[in-house]
Amino acid sequence: MKEQIRKEMLGRLRDLPSRDRIRMEQELTTAVCNSNEWRASKTIGVTWSIFPEIDTHKIIQTGLEEGKRIVVPYSGKDRVMTFHEYSPDTAMSRSKFGIMEPVDKRNPVPPEAIDLLLVPGLAFSETGYRIGFGGGYYDRYLAAYNGHTLSVLFPFQLFKDPHWEIEAFDVPVQKLLTTAF
Repeated sequence: MKEQIRKEMLGRLRDLPSRDRIRMEQELTTAVCNSNEWRASKTIGVTWSIFPEIDTHKIIQTGLEEGKRIVVPYSGKDRVMTFHEYSPDTAMSRSKFGIMEPVDKRNPVPPEAIDLLLVPGLAFSETGYRIGFGGGYYDRYLAAYNGHTLSVLFPFQLFKDPHWEIEAFDVPVQKLLTTAF
């Protein structure tokens, strides 16, 4: 079931008309950067997005402009994810999953130093449970993370009743932000 939903959501994300995507991404960026969680946070973890994901580059740029410490994930061995400080001069390279990650993996930022984590996903229940991209990296990370969690999503990614099984290791996202379609 999860694989079917992943495939459907990736298709819908790819097929979303550019004008709708741009408008909704702008609204989501504004909503994130105006949220109480964002305002209260000094260190923010965020994935360097790639199409067809919701674009996070403006969120990262805004955080840097506001003097926030931005940390980005690295997908390590044994499906263990670590976060590393990001600045515009951080060397990045494409991972085996196709996502951009920091080249320098020394000095990971511990979970307790991250105030807010923007959690990616493909489908979300109204109670914050999510279907990610299938690697389990975020599920493992969230199991030991105690800060605030927030996800941004397009309206079609939100399910009133989850059409998938919630598993024991699933950790719900605390706050979901979406837009009108």
